[in-house]
Amino acid sequence: MALSLDANGSISTRSGRQAFDRQMPGYMDRLYKEAAQANHRVVSTNFLALCLKVCGVMLAIGMLLYLAADFYGDLAVKRGNSAATTPHRITIGRDNLAVPENFIRFSSQRMGGNLERLDLYAHWPDLEGFTQANLDDFESLEDDAPIIFLSLERRGTTEEMSGRVGSIYSHFFAGPPVDAGYGLIRRPFRKDSAYFSEDLFYEAENPYPYATRCIRVTDKVAAPFCMRDIHLGKDLSVTYRFHSSLLPDWMALDRAVRTLVKGFLETN
Repeated sequence: MALSLDANGSISTRSGRQAFDRQMPGYMDRLYKEAAQANHRVVSTNFLALCLKVCGVMLAIGMLLYLAADFYGDLAVKRGNSAATTPHRITIGRDNLAVPENFIRFSSQRMGGNLERLDLYAHWPDLEGFTQANLDDFESLEDDAPIIFLSLERRGTTEEMSGRVGSIYSHFFAGPPVDAGYGLIRRPFRKDSAYFSEDLFYEAENPYPYATRCIRVTDKVAAPFCMRDIHLGKDLSVTYRFHSSLLPDWMALDRAVRTLVKGFLETN
């Protein structure tokens, strides 16, 4: 008779198991199957927990990389500066431009030709392109470095930002107007609007006012930038971004940006 030692140290016979199984058909098979399933559930649970931990770590790493890329993105672009002043002929829609290389942010756009969008930058207040003399400002890690960023593309709206104050933005204001100084009014946007984290600054008592949207200054916002878009040329939309510390110079800044881009536009 074959003897075996069970899990509790007791001696049992194979024939005894077979006899017991004959009395309760399939019992031993079910017993072994349930034990295997329980073990499988333990393994599956542990594996699932491990997967969740790995996914959590990867998500955290991804978020850190995203924030780092967002914070250092402009720096990475600045490292590809060019001091060359060779003009590049670029066509955006119906507008032709001749832009010196040291104003063009991305090396991939310095080849000229037809582009859907052109990204530029310029030093403030002289609105010059990159030079060795202003290298420190262009490569500065400070949020308020005196650099203006511009994007040129075909118009996607019939009205520039000034024209949208009454027709669009006024429907999303929260609270009364606030005197922001420098001839500007500040209006925060409602929390349930698409602009919930921004304030609109616009020129007081002007039927077609200067207007710019600025990220609301909070303890969580490290770089409160402002953005404004204007229409120039035949079919060109120019969006420029600047640090909110330059708001007191809004009039000179807007005039300088218009003059700069008009200088790039070819009249033919």
